[in-house]
Amino acid sequence: MQLYLRNWYDKFLEEISKTKRLRIVAPFVKEQILQKIHENFDFANLEIITRFNLRDFASNVSDLNGLKFSVVNKAAVFGVRQLHSKIYIFDDRSAIISSANLTYGGLVSNYECGVLLTDKKTIHDIREHFEDLKSIAGNQLTIEQYEDWENQLSKMEICNTSIPALPDYGSSQININREKNYFVKFFGTASNRAPMSYQVREEIDRALCHYACGFSINKKPRQIRDGDIIYMARMTNPRDYAIFGKAEAVRFIDGRDRATELEVEQRPWKSQWPIYLRVKNPTFIDGTMADCVLLSDVIKALDYESFKSTKEKYKNGERTINPSKSLRQQAYVMLTHSAAEWLEPRFQEGLNRMGKVDNEFIDSLPKSEIDIEKWQ
Repeated sequence: MQLYLRNWYDKFLEEISKTKRLRIVAPFVKEQILQKIHENFDFANLEIITRFNLRDFASNVSDLNGLKFSVVNKAAVFGVRQLHSKIYIFDDRSAIISSANLTYGGLVSNYECGVLLTDKKTIHDIREHFEDLKSIAGNQLTIEQYEDWENQLSKMEICNTSIPALPDYGSSQININREKNYFVKFFGTASNRAPMSYQVREEIDRALCHYACGFSINKKPRQIRDGDIIYMARMTNPRDYAIFGKAEAVRFIDGRDRATELEVEQRPWKSQWPIYLRVKNPTFIDGTMADCVLLSDVIKALDYESFKSTKEKYKNGERTINPSKSLRQQAYVMLTHSAAEWLEPRFQEGLNRMGKVDNEFIDSLPKSEIDIEKWQ
């Protein structure tokens, strides 16, 4: 193993002079350095895994023309969301793992840190990681896609040096079912936000959300279909929404999905929110609200692409979109599939870290009086 702290471009050129197949993982790329590499290497034997986030190109941290240059010269280019690795693999002989992106700064002028590895087992494992990332990415970039993105960027308006929200066309490891819709149902009110120390079990007990989510009489959830996915979020203080649970929706039916007298007696708040969206197969993070995924983090990551309504506004030409405002006085919100892909692994991470609320606790809670399987 050899350590390289700065200007390891000469070592990079030395390695590619002995290389038939070059594989690179780098979130950011620049045409300038790609042209230099092309002088010394046949791009028909180059594969690059990078990011396809248009915001990166708009802010000039990465270079869309660099991707075009690579594709035109027959390199295979793939995109993965949330990519942060920087890896350079030379055949099955050696690899460099580094802090350096595929830019002039990364390879020449910046203070970077990287190691050259030659151990066969390590190289094999790194190569397998590359193939895993490539399988997540799926299809490689085409010139037609490049032209579409270039067109989107050409229409972009920058106000006061602020880069507007732009889509990320990279792929994600989580393959959600795109036949389903994904929603976040809100629990609590602005006047009774829960502290971050509030236990998820307390909220399940209070809301009895293991079998149904409550709605006011004027907000019947007719938009939600059988099998759609419902994430459950408690309104918290500081102002946010902690996503503590997930379940499968059962389509709302008038005459069936309303709290009975006994159910109102069990939880008096149901007199104000008597309408049910019934759910099945619920899963809850067994911790506090602080252990859950925050909806504000979804918005920070995806901006207008967080919700179907805000994405439609963007498509219709709006550019000053505040996704948080779309949540005001709403019982629930529909996520985009991109947001569901972002949210799901983080929700699973919470379950893995804290564990799931066990069935013994769920079974100890009141049940619905209505057996939906037998209801006519």
